[in-house]
Amino acid sequence: SRYDADLVNDLLSLMVRSRADYTMAFRRLSAIPAGIPEQLSTLKESFYQPSSDELDRQWTQWLGRWRDQISANGDLRETSAAMQRVNPAITWREWLIAPAYEQAAQGDTSLIKELQAVFRHPYDAPSAEHATIYDRLKPQDFFNAGGVSHYSCSS
Repeated sequence: SRYDADLVNDLLSLMVRSRADYTMAFRRLSAIPAGIPEQLSTLKESFYQPSSDELDRQWTQWLGRWRDQISANGDLRETSAAMQRVNPAITWREWLIAPAYEQAAQGDTSLIKELQAVFRHPYDAPSAEHATIYDRLKPQDFFNAGGVSHYSCSS
């Protein structure tokens, strides 16, 4: 396989324009054996803003180019499995963790124990119950919320 800088740059541009959650988008892309219309529909679950017809057209075109490239390089199912091994289904998100801290401060560590169990196997597909909690976009309430909106490198 060869590195295709244009393909990668176009993907990143589309992700930015779609305001995609990167963790969710890369995991959704790993469902390669799905057809392109199904894959675009699934990929849209990672977008923070509605897609336009033009953006859908660009995504469909990109997915076709990408699928052609990976099809030429080998078995799609093997590629899908390899992608799932390196793109976590669930990742650490401060807006998920903060409530566990708050509960633990009150003496209830049940949410921390649940998070430990979930994060023990971040590359495994979560149960349906866990997916609704942990494999989703950040709720609107947490945007611009101090300490949970995004990581800070300040000390």
